[in-house]
Amino acid sequence: MKKFLKSLLRWETMLIVLLVALYIIFDWKDAVNVASGTQKKDAFNLVKLVKGIQPYMLYSFMMLGMMLILAMGDIDISVGATGALSAAVLFVTYGAFTGAGMAHWLAFVLALLLCIGTGTVCGMLNGLLVSRFKELFSMIITLSTMLFFRGLCYLLLGGNTLTFKDDATFDLLKNLNKTVAVGSLSVPVIIFWFLLFSLGFFIVLHMTSAGRKLFAVGTNPSTSRFSGIRVDRIRFIAFTICGALSALSAIFYVGSASRSIRADAMEGYEMYAIAAAVLAGFSTSGGKGNVAGGILSVLIFGVMKKGLGTVFSLPDSTVNLAVGAVLILSVLIPNIMQDISTHMRLHRQQVQLEKAPESPQA
Repeated sequence: MKKFLKSLLRWETMLIVLLVALYIIFDWKDAVNVASGTQKKDAFNLVKLVKGIQPYMLYSFMMLGMMLILAMGDIDISVGATGALSAAVLFVTYGAFTGAGMAHWLAFVLALLLCIGTGTVCGMLNGLLVSRFKELFSMIITLSTMLFFRGLCYLLLGGNTLTFKDDATFDLLKNLNKTVAVGSLSVPVIIFWFLLFSLGFFIVLHMTSAGRKLFAVGTNPSTSRFSGIRVDRIRFIAFTICGALSALSAIFYVGSASRSIRADAMEGYEMYAIAAAVLAGFSTSGGKGNVAGGILSVLIFGVMKKGLGTVFSLPDSTVNLAVGAVLILSVLIPNIMQDISTHMRLHRQQVQLEKAPESPQA
């Protein structure tokens, strides 16, 4: 019974409760709107929710990379700019290759590889700077690289909008925005890709020595270094993977953005990636978190934004306010619970000391 009660207090269990509660509230409000005549038909149900959640999952791959960074006790706020630069490279190189007479399919493949390569190089640069300049906070370093990467986007694109709407080969990216019928549900393709990557991250983080080393670095980097763990190498690899996943997010973004790109694309995505990872249970203190919580946090944000926007007809600014409030609570609640647990433990120890018989004097 004690183990069962302890499992109910797990953070992932609370996220499940929050997800179910949000769905029930939005579904009830939607039914009230239909009954009162405010709406002609349902705007929020499971079928429409699953089909329309795709736009709110474009930062999900960034969130997976952010989990690695937060587990080490670091942070990367350059992922949005990394994704934008990767997408810009995809457009510019594809246009240059096809303009030079290269076959469209070959230009498309090379452009995709350069897109992933750009994100990987950006991540490698972050990892190199963080591991070499230990006296600087990772936030300061990645803030600098964020401005640098975003500046490169403006150099490549300027104020122009690049698009390949009438290009049959480039239109293949639209397939990333398609849905697949699963029973009565139309499930976006991105969900399957996200779950596949999440499964891989779960295995690596929670079932291998590499994952244990990563969490050890986040718990105490100095002790990890003296224990023989190559802390700098782990940091470098984690930031590199985070950059590559930002480029992958950029590819899905391009597939859902009418195959067009601007220099200010994906602004704010880093905040959603960090927020989703923090809600999942990861934090800059490092050494904790669960991939299952990451999956739930992405779904929670998707349900919140979909429900508040369609059922309550709230503007994006108010929706972001609600998301921020949930994030604040997700940070405060674990700390409050930890303080309560510590206070109760100290109180029990004090009671035991008071009840203990005094030792006989010599």
